[in-house]
Amino acid sequence: MDAKAPAVLRIDTDAVPARDKFAFWAEEMGAKRGFVTYDSPERDTFHQELSVVDLNGVVFMRTRGSPLEIYRTLPAQIQNADEYPFHLLLKLNNGFSTSEQQGRSATIGVNDMLIIDSNEAMRLCSHHGTDAWIIGLSRALVKRWLPDARNASAVVLRGDNGWTRMLASYLRAMSLEHLKGITSPFEREMLGEHVLSMLSMALAQNKLVHDPEWVSARDRALHSRMRLWIRDHYADPEISAAKLAADTNVSVRYVHKAFASAGQGTTFLDAVRHERMAAAMRMLRTSRFSSTHISQIAYSCGFTDPAYFGLVFRKYHGFAPGAFAKMHCPDQDPEE
Repeated sequence: MDAKAPAVLRIDTDAVPARDKFAFWAEEMGAKRGFVTYDSPERDTFHQELSVVDLNGVVFMRTRGSPLEIYRTLPAQIQNADEYPFHLLLKLNNGFSTSEQQGRSATIGVNDMLIIDSNEAMRLCSHHGTDAWIIGLSRALVKRWLPDARNASAVVLRGDNGWTRMLASYLRAMSLEHLKGITSPFEREMLGEHVLSMLSMALAQNKLVHDPEWVSARDRALHSRMRLWIRDHYADPEISAAKLAADTNVSVRYVHKAFASAGQGTTFLDAVRHERMAAAMRMLRTSRFSSTHISQIAYSCGFTDPAYFGLVFRKYHGFAPGAFAKMHCPDQDPEE
């Protein structure tokens, strides 16, 4: 099955007469999408563009143009508020913006971030033009990574240090062309995991989420060691929680406890499959493996049954290993 590139929704004022640009935008993005008022100090020279890429779990929205003010009393309708209850805003340009939500006021500078609650009234003003990523976070990812997201909404994450700085750099490296090229469901899933994992650590670093007592420092450290162990042993067809327990001097029960508490919903088997699929992708993409049969790659990744490998790969990526190899190494003719 061939994977389709994600569609890009683009809304802009380029083709609208100058005198009508602001009115068009206020109608298109205001009345139609749940914003009660929409204003700009540059109505006469107004220009704006919004590009949206939906990656099924995270929605990337890049907005650029004139300074503007948005005041919303209804849930956001750019993406369904039930499906995407929170949005992450990253300010990309110099100058500052201000926000008000849940009785909190904040001033946002370049590289700063803000979590917006889609179900709460909001005022957002950009005073020096707009250039930002706004990322819709799906309910499933929020539940898994940010159970206390509502407590962190409308609070600024400063982009000059720690995990916020790392996440800002990661998102700044994104482009619409890059996002359009992500056709693999597995890669889309991993992109969402990367964004949410760094965001969760940024929130914890800023003491904006509660750190449950059952996630102890020991469990966090042990979980990190376990993930490294799995990375080193995924090719073992007999890999097991029992082997991991023996090598880390804990019980099998404690292995599962550490994943349950510090793994953010990822189990031991999830972690093994992730490493195996990542290794398979690397092999199938590399010309070094252009003459390697699919079955040999399956064995190299720890699978004893090439047919089962094909089923798992198709589940993660949306198409068969041979089709993936052909896409990235068109001169090869792999056997499935």
